[in-house]
Amino acid sequence: MSNCDKITDEDFIALDQKLKEDFASPPLPAAAVSASGRRIKLTWYVSRYNYHSTDGIRVRIEATNANLMPDKIFAYLMLPLKPGESERAGAFDHVCSPTDLEEYPEDEPIPTFRPEWFRLNYVDVVLRSRTEVYTFIRDVAADVHSLRETLEIMDRIVPAGEIWFGGDPGEPAESSSSSAITAQSSSSESSDNG
Repeated sequence: MSNCDKITDEDFIALDQKLKEDFASPPLPAAAVSASGRRIKLTWYVSRYNYHSTDGIRVRIEATNANLMPDKIFAYLMLPLKPGESERAGAFDHVCSPTDLEEYPEDEPIPTFRPEWFRLNYVDVVLRSRTEVYTFIRDVAADVHSLRETLEIMDRIVPAGEIWFGGDPGEPAESSSSSAITAQSSSSESSDNG
């Protein structure tokens, strides 16, 4: 009797479970605890995959429990189901940037805007292989991590410049107008000399 004859159904179930665990949990970016409390939770689900008998894998990633940021962070674009036809559906495109969060409406696009972008709190796609699924989950998690980090950075603004229109209120009105006249006279003189 060979070693192959000793494999039982329980062995196949254990192997299948181990493959599912390894394949569904790629290494993810380390997320430091935020002093501001900004956070979001990603949960992903995958369909069963059997080597040689399954042609695709469905992946669903949900964003929930957000604090100090929206949970609708996945950008979708309305696209035709068939070229040239009017029936359309939303297609996942990317994890939103902070600008996207400001510009794209939640749940459905604004009908009069082109292109028709909108945001949802989940992404649901079908991919070709375990490698694609692994990479997809890893990349989405990395992009969400970057989004949260960028929002943290954007909370910390510093003075970068200022300009007064109509004169500085700390200066007397005469000195403002006389300095403007002086600047005008100087520029007239230099153009006369040039």
